[in-house]
Amino acid sequence: MRDHTEVGPYEIAYLCGGPERIAMTVLVRLAGDGQIRVSPDRHRVYAERREPRDPVEAAALKVVPKVGRVLGLTVLMIAASPAVEEVGRRLRAERLLPGSRVRALWQWGRVRRARRLRRALDRGLSQDALSRVAATGAAGIADHELRTIFETHTWEPPVSIEISIPKPRVSDPLPEVPYRSGLYGAYSDFGGY
Repeated sequence: MRDHTEVGPYEIAYLCGGPERIAMTVLVRLAGDGQIRVSPDRHRVYAERREPRDPVEAAALKVVPKVGRVLGLTVLMIAASPAVEEVGRRLRAERLLPGSRVRALWQWGRVRRARRLRRALDRGLSQDALSRVAATGAAGIADHELRTIFETHTWEPPVSIEISIPKPRVSDPLPEVPYRSGLYGAYSDFGGY
Protein backbone atom coordinates (compact mmCIF):
# COMPACT_ATOMS: atom_id res chain seq x y z
CA MET A 1 0.00 0.00 0.00
CA ARG A 2 1.23 3.47 -0.78
CA ASP A 3 1.95 5.97 1.95
CA HIS A 4 -0.58 8.79 2.35
CA THR A 5 2.04 11.31 1.23
CA GLU A 6 2.11 9.60 -2.19
CA VAL A 7 -1.65 9.83 -2.72
CA GLY A 8 -2.83 12.80 -4.76
CA PRO A 9 -5.84 14.99 -3.96
CA TYR A 10 -8.05 13.32 -6.58
CA GLU A 11 -7.35 9.88 -5.14
CA ILE A 12 -8.06 11.19 -1.62
CA ALA A 13 -11.31 12.68 -2.89
CA TYR A 14 -12.37 9.42 -4.54
CA LEU A 15 -11.59 7.40 -1.42
CA CYS A 16 -13.37 9.79 0.94
CA GLY A 17 -16.34 10.91 -1.14
CA GLY A 18 -16.45 9.29 -4.55
CA PRO A 19 -16.60 10.90 -7.99
CA GLU A 20 -18.65 13.91 -6.84
CA ARG A 21 -15.94 14.79 -4.31
CA ILE A 22 -13.36 14.79 -7.11
CA ALA A 23 -15.59 17.19 -9.03
CA MET A 24 -15.81 19.49 -5.99
CA THR A 25 -12.06 19.31 -5.46
CA VAL A 26 -11.21 20.19 -9.05
CA LEU A 27 -13.73 23.06 -9.05
CA VAL A 28 -12.21 24.48 -5.85
CA ARG A 29 -8.73 24.16 -7.38
CA LEU A 30 -9.80 25.89 -10.60
CA ALA A 31 -11.59 28.64 -8.67
CA GLY A 32 -8.47 29.20 -6.58
CA ASP A 33 -6.38 29.57 -9.74
CA GLY A 34 -8.86 31.98 -11.29
CA GLN A 35 -9.71 29.69 -14.21
CA ILE A 36 -13.39 29.51 -13.26
CA ARG A 37 -15.77 31.74 -11.35
CA VAL A 38 -18.73 30.54 -9.28
CA SER A 39 -21.42 33.17 -8.87
CA PRO A 40 -22.88 33.26 -5.36
CA ASP A 41 -26.31 34.56 -6.36
CA ARG A 42 -27.22 32.04 -9.09
CA HIS A 43 -24.76 29.22 -8.24
CA ARG A 44 -23.46 29.10 -11.81
CA VAL A 45 -19.94 28.18 -12.88
CA TYR A 46 -18.27 30.34 -15.56
CA ALA A 47 -14.98 29.65 -17.35
CA GLU A 48 -12.57 32.58 -17.21
CA ARG A 49 -9.57 30.97 -18.92
CA ARG A 50 -8.60 27.42 -19.91
CA GLU A 51 -5.16 26.22 -18.85
CA PRO A 52 -5.56 22.63 -17.56
CA ARG A 53 -2.67 20.90 -15.79
CA ASP A 54 -4.05 17.35 -15.75
CA PRO A 55 -6.80 15.26 -17.41
CA VAL A 56 -9.33 15.91 -14.60
CA GLU A 57 -8.93 19.66 -14.97
CA ALA A 58 -9.23 19.32 -18.73
CA ALA A 59 -12.48 17.37 -18.30
CA ALA A 60 -13.80 20.00 -15.87
CA LEU A 61 -12.96 22.90 -18.16
CA LYS A 62 -14.52 21.07 -21.11
CA VAL A 63 -17.79 20.79 -19.16
CA VAL A 64 -17.88 24.47 -18.12
CA PRO A 65 -18.94 26.72 -21.01
CA LYS A 66 -18.07 30.41 -21.24
CA VAL A 67 -21.73 31.34 -20.71
CA GLY A 68 -21.92 29.31 -17.50
CA ARG A 69 -23.66 26.21 -16.20
CA VAL A 70 -25.50 25.39 -12.98
CA LEU A 71 -23.15 24.13 -10.25
CA GLY A 72 -25.00 20.87 -9.54
CA LEU A 73 -25.13 19.83 -13.19
CA THR A 74 -21.47 20.75 -13.57
CA VAL A 75 -20.52 18.52 -10.62
CA LEU A 76 -22.51 15.60 -12.05
CA MET A 77 -20.99 16.00 -15.52
CA ILE A 78 -17.44 16.14 -14.16
CA ALA A 79 -18.11 13.11 -11.93
CA ALA A 80 -19.27 11.12 -14.98
CA SER A 81 -16.23 12.05 -17.10
CA PRO A 82 -13.71 9.42 -18.28
CA ALA A 83 -10.86 11.18 -16.42
CA VAL A 84 -12.63 10.70 -13.07
CA GLU A 85 -13.46 7.10 -13.94
CA GLU A 86 -9.76 6.56 -14.60
CA VAL A 87 -8.94 7.66 -11.04
CA GLY A 88 -11.35 4.99 -9.75
CA ARG A 89 -9.77 2.37 -12.04
CA ARG A 90 -6.30 3.20 -10.70
CA LEU A 91 -7.51 2.87 -7.11
CA ARG A 92 -9.11 -0.50 -7.92
CA ALA A 93 -5.90 -1.67 -9.59
CA GLU A 94 -3.94 -0.72 -6.46
CA ARG A 95 -6.48 -2.65 -4.39
CA LEU A 96 -7.66 0.40 -2.43
CA LEU A 97 -11.23 0.00 -3.70
CA PRO A 98 -13.20 -3.19 -4.32
CA GLY A 99 -13.71 -4.23 -7.92
CA SER A 100 -17.50 -4.58 -7.53
CA ARG A 101 -20.20 -4.43 -4.87
CA VAL A 102 -20.23 -8.20 -4.56
CA ARG A 103 -16.46 -8.36 -4.07
CA ALA A 104 -16.69 -5.61 -1.46
CA LEU A 105 -18.59 -7.99 0.82
CA TRP A 106 -15.67 -10.42 1.10
CA GLN A 107 -12.62 -8.20 0.79
CA TRP A 108 -12.09 -6.82 4.27
CA GLY A 109 -8.37 -6.28 3.69
CA ARG A 110 -9.08 -3.55 1.17
CA VAL A 111 -11.56 -1.91 3.50
CA ARG A 112 -9.00 -1.90 6.32
CA ARG A 113 -6.29 -0.45 4.06
CA ALA A 114 -8.61 2.30 2.83
CA ARG A 115 -9.65 3.12 6.41
CA ARG A 116 -6.03 3.30 7.54
CA LEU A 117 -5.26 5.61 4.62
CA ARG A 118 -8.23 7.86 5.51
CA ARG A 119 -7.13 8.06 9.17
CA ALA A 120 -3.59 8.93 8.12
CA LEU A 121 -4.95 11.61 5.81
CA ASP A 122 -7.11 13.08 8.56
CA ARG A 123 -4.08 13.43 10.85
CA GLY A 124 -1.75 15.01 8.30
CA LEU A 125 -3.92 17.48 6.39
CA SER A 126 -2.96 20.71 8.11
CA GLN A 127 -0.60 22.00 5.39
CA ASP A 128 -2.35 21.18 2.07
CA ALA A 129 -5.67 23.00 1.57
CA LEU A 130 -6.66 21.02 -1.52
CA SER A 131 -6.15 17.69 0.24
CA ARG A 132 -8.26 18.98 3.14
CA VAL A 133 -11.09 19.74 0.68
CA ALA A 134 -10.65 16.31 -0.90
CA ALA A 135 -10.89 14.54 2.47
CA THR A 136 -13.56 16.59 4.24
CA GLY A 137 -15.63 18.06 1.41
CA ALA A 138 -17.20 21.51 1.52
CA ALA A 139 -16.28 21.98 5.19
CA GLY A 140 -12.59 22.03 4.22
CA ILE A 141 -12.84 24.94 1.77
CA ALA A 142 -10.85 27.90 3.11
CA ASP A 143 -12.66 30.61 1.11
CA HIS A 144 -15.78 31.46 3.11
CA GLU A 145 -17.88 32.55 0.12
CA LEU A 146 -17.03 29.47 -1.95
CA ARG A 147 -17.64 27.19 1.05
CA THR A 148 -21.07 28.76 1.56
CA ILE A 149 -21.93 28.18 -2.11
CA PHE A 150 -20.99 24.49 -1.96
CA GLU A 151 -22.70 23.93 1.42
CA THR A 152 -25.99 25.63 0.55
CA HIS A 153 -26.39 24.57 -3.04
CA THR A 154 -28.86 21.79 -3.64
CA TRP A 155 -29.51 20.85 -7.20
CA GLU A 156 -32.42 18.83 -8.45
CA PRO A 157 -32.30 17.52 -12.00
CA PRO A 158 -34.90 19.07 -14.28
CA VAL A 159 -38.27 17.41 -14.01
CA SER A 160 -39.81 16.21 -17.22
CA ILE A 161 -43.32 17.51 -17.61
CA GLU A 162 -45.75 15.10 -19.15
CA ILE A 163 -48.81 16.54 -20.76
CA SER A 164 -51.68 14.16 -20.56
CA ILE A 165 -54.71 14.45 -22.77
CA PRO A 166 -57.72 12.91 -21.12
CA LYS A 167 -59.09 9.97 -23.04
CA PRO A 168 -62.86 9.82 -23.50
CA ARG A 169 -64.57 7.23 -21.40
CA VAL A 170 -66.60 4.57 -23.11
CA SER A 171 -69.76 5.65 -21.31
CA ASP A 172 -69.50 9.22 -22.61
CA PRO A 173 -71.78 9.90 -25.56
CA LEU A 174 -70.15 10.87 -28.82
CA PRO A 175 -70.33 14.54 -29.64
CA GLU A 176 -73.09 15.45 -32.06
CA VAL A 177 -72.05 16.71 -35.48
CA PRO A 178 -74.50 18.99 -37.22
CA TYR A 179 -75.82 17.59 -40.51
CA ARG A 180 -74.54 19.49 -43.51
CA SER A 181 -76.88 19.19 -46.44
CA GLY A 182 -75.47 18.83 -49.90
CA LEU A 183 -72.24 17.28 -48.74
CA TYR A 184 -73.37 13.67 -49.05
CA GLY A 185 -75.96 11.92 -51.17
CA ALA A 186 -79.65 12.13 -50.30
CA TYR A 187 -80.13 8.54 -49.07
CA SER A 188 -76.96 7.75 -47.05
CA ASP A 189 -73.92 9.22 -45.48
CA PHE A 190 -71.69 7.34 -47.92
CA GLY A 191 -72.73 9.16 -51.06
CA GLY A 192 -75.00 6.46 -52.52
CA TYR A 193 -78.45 7.00 -54.15
